[in-house]
Amino acid sequence: MKKTLLKTFYKLGAFAPFHRTTRGKILILTYHRFSRETNPAKTSAGEFAAHLAYLKKHNRVLSLSEAAEYLESGKPVPRGATVITIDDGYADAYEVAFPLLKKYDFPATLFAVTDFLDGKLWIWTDLMRFVLSETKKDFVSVKFENGEKIEAVLSDAQQRLATASRVNSRLKKLPNEFKEAKIREIAEDLAVKIPALPTAGYAPVSWAQAREMDATNLRVESHTVTHPILTNVNQAQLDYELQTSKKRLENILGRAVENFCYPNGSQNSAVWQSVKNSGYKSAVTTDYGFNGAEENPFLLNRIDAQSAIENFAQSVSGFEWIKQNVRN
Repeated sequence: MKKTLLKTFYKLGAFAPFHRTTRGKILILTYHRFSRETNPAKTSAGEFAAHLAYLKKHNRVLSLSEAAEYLESGKPVPRGATVITIDDGYADAYEVAFPLLKKYDFPATLFAVTDFLDGKLWIWTDLMRFVLSETKKDFVSVKFENGEKIEAVLSDAQQRLATASRVNSRLKKLPNEFKEAKIREIAEDLAVKIPALPTAGYAPVSWAQAREMDATNLRVESHTVTHPILTNVNQAQLDYELQTSKKRLENILGRAVENFCYPNGSQNSAVWQSVKNSGYKSAVTTDYGFNGAEENPFLLNRIDAQSAIENFAQSVSGFEWIKQNVRN
């Protein structure tokens, strides 16, 4: 749908009737980064406030644990049932999202990477963003062993971010150890030294902030120890990522940690069975869609929260979901 038409639909309230089509289903929204001002790569405070106001009017926001209980028990799901999730554990979740969630009295879930919060590493996808934003070179050429090549002119900040996204998409296919080596190689080629710890724009919440959020409406759950692509690691590493992150969070928060988020949404039957065997009760993917009682609790669908309110309303109302089902 064209942008101008989409805005018109939203202003006329044309998406509201589509909420009826998702009765008995649960929507799980995905957020990653937030900003105080408008930023094309993040959800701004103003945009997030507009999202929450829309949900207050049209939806019933539940905690992830409440939603999982509805799906497991088979009890009637409240109309407009919605869960808010935030991935990774960046500082802006505390600085921007948390105050607004408190203002609207909404529960939410923050999926934290424990070594990130421990100050031991970067979220690896940020490394390419950092390298390409910092390099003085205006052209990049990245070659992979299969002969594939990614080349781009680094003309402005937007182009640099887009190129980082292309490179990250290719890196996600590599085994973990090869991925890390390739990132170092690219950084060296572009004459960028990566700091040992994330710079301010990529920093995590502190554990004190995590405890504060968890004690109120923003529960902290597991997103692994180091954020690898779990389908690219061996069983020993998989068990470590699942079990050590769970124990670390439980020790810090003083409660059971029962929900999990797959990095990049990547999983297969061996991975989700390992999640179940590690003592979790549910896990979320990045697969698009709403969730009904028929869903595997370890393969819950989510929908990205689009920043523009008209796009957000289109997705949250079920309009976009219906369109996709009709196409399929």
